[in-house]
Amino acid sequence: MSTTLLQELYQETRRLYIAGSELAVEDIRLRKLLPRFQQLGEKAPIFKRLGDQIESIMDQNNDVSSAERLQNLTLLLSSVLHTQGSVTVEGDLKPLGVNHPQDVSLSSPTTYSYRKLAPVVQALSTTGGGRLEVIDHAFKEGIFQDIRLMPLAIQGLYDAYSEIAELMIYKIVPSYGLAILPYLRDIFNPQGDKKEVRKLTAIHTIAQEHQLDLLDWYGELSRSASDDIRATAIRFLSGHEQYVPECIAWTKEKKKTVRASAYYALAGSDSSEAIACLLTASAGKDLEYVVEAVRYQEVSADLEAQLATVFASDVEQVIQSEHQESVEYKAIEKIAERLLLFGKMWTHSQNETVHQSYQDMLQHYTYLYNLSASHQITDWRNLLWDAARYIEHVGTSKDLELLYEVSEKDADFVPSAFRLSLQMLSPKQVYDHYIGGMVAQMKAKINKEAKKRLGKVIATMRPMLLENAYESVSLGHQEQHVYTQKILPLAEVEQKWDKRWLEFAMKQDDVELVAALARPGVAGVEEFLRQKLQDNPEFRNRTATLILRALEERLGISKEDKRQLMWQAIDDRRNSNSYMFEPYIIHSFLEFPVEDIERLEALLPENREATIPKFRGYAAEQLEFVVHTLKGMK
Repeated sequence: MSTTLLQELYQETRRLYIAGSELAVEDIRLRKLLPRFQQLGEKAPIFKRLGDQIESIMDQNNDVSSAERLQNLTLLLSSVLHTQGSVTVEGDLKPLGVNHPQDVSLSSPTTYSYRKLAPVVQALSTTGGGRLEVIDHAFKEGIFQDIRLMPLAIQGLYDAYSEIAELMIYKIVPSYGLAILPYLRDIFNPQGDKKEVRKLTAIHTIAQEHQLDLLDWYGELSRSASDDIRATAIRFLSGHEQYVPECIAWTKEKKKTVRASAYYALAGSDSSEAIACLLTASAGKDLEYVVEAVRYQEVSADLEAQLATVFASDVEQVIQSEHQESVEYKAIEKIAERLLLFGKMWTHSQNETVHQSYQDMLQHYTYLYNLSASHQITDWRNLLWDAARYIEHVGTSKDLELLYEVSEKDADFVPSAFRLSLQMLSPKQVYDHYIGGMVAQMKAKINKEAKKRLGKVIATMRPMLLENAYESVSLGHQEQHVYTQKILPLAEVEQKWDKRWLEFAMKQDDVELVAALARPGVAGVEEFLRQKLQDNPEFRNRTATLILRALEERLGISKEDKRQLMWQAIDDRRNSNSYMFEPYIIHSFLEFPVEDIERLEALLPENREATIPKFRGYAAEQLEFVVHTLKGMK
């Protein structure tokens, strides 16, 4: 007898045990299984009995409780499955362990209840959204230390969702420690594809954490494994001088991934042979591999200095072309392509030679910009942005003046100049420069560019003042992850931002900036926010929540005052059809007195006659949780 259909039914009964037997009546999956059992029941009586049990569970008029009917089905199904199963184990049993000075064994607990494991099992056995949060939460709770989850954790290395696979590679599988290594190596296929690369990376992660030397094994894989495995193993040779000659040879191979990995390994070496090979490659078609090799690891000061010299030479060659009678624009375009690649190297390090070269580029902004505008060498504008972003993080007075000068010519450079000014100047100086200077220009009727620059300033301020992030909220039986908007602590705003920005934001009628900059002692700010809440009462957008946050966290209104404002917003006819509350609103509801319970219950969809409910979907679930919690406080 084939057990596939029986196993499918068994999975559904397990799910209903967790979700609740009363949901079986309307269960779509169970309804789809019923015809198949009825069809097989014509030939095999046991399938007919199972079909009858399924039909009984879905019968709304049955006098027997849904829990008892589900129990009867499961008992019959388990009996059938046990008669079909095999309890013999093929192969030789051997302990999981490793020969190592430390005493290691895989002795994880198996004390977690199935109810605790079930969501993790489902997340690792299915596809779809929301799985990452479940898996990550389980890992942080230590649930993966239950040995029953280990096979699923290893299977998770192959997960189609890359973020889940990375969590398995770098955290969850390595958390089992040295004891899992023999098993991983035993099932590792050196001739495999990219899926096996994930397994190899997990092995390397464990070896690094426990200072286990697998260098000889990596060397063997680098010579004889499949191309995907070779490329990964070669990277693990970085910094080991005895492999430099082989890595230099591997840079000549046709396979791009192997060449790229060979350069990566060489970049971790201090030897003159390795540096010479990398410099030679930087002058040719393999420059992109050299850049990636240097970008993602610590390299020697000698290598960085020599590459910076090559970069500076290319910049100087282009700048000198400004005074030449005949310019080879095709050659300049090639240099621009090279410099864009070079620029990726310097995103994580500061080099004085590179710094000087970027300053030179901005000093010659007009010429380089015209190369883009007049000769379609678009890379030069991108290079100027690279220069602005680089010197923005170095932060000298010369850099600030350069950025001011360039941003006057091109508003797209305002964000870099503004961010650097915040680092170098006092809050008063920043406000005076940007608002004082720009407003004066606007009044002088040279307003088009001034308005554009001011718009860039406000757009740059917004993400500095408002944090967009996912925030967790527990509803008892489940954890929800909701995208929300937070404001900075009051002390940070008062320290970094002149209070005149708040007055300016009110004049601009920018409710987000007002909420983000709100502070006590500024005339009219509380009245402004209260009016905006009255104008924008809907909880289906973030404005209402943001205003309430500002009123409470910045201006210190009382809990009772906040409650009254929330009821005014809820009762507003425009506040309808909300699908989800932000965590701040849920926590605020939980501060309501118990006398508000009936009023909150009346908002639930089943208690309203309105065609469009005020709150539906997740918002209804959240509101039910609030009501249930408040009732428990009576």
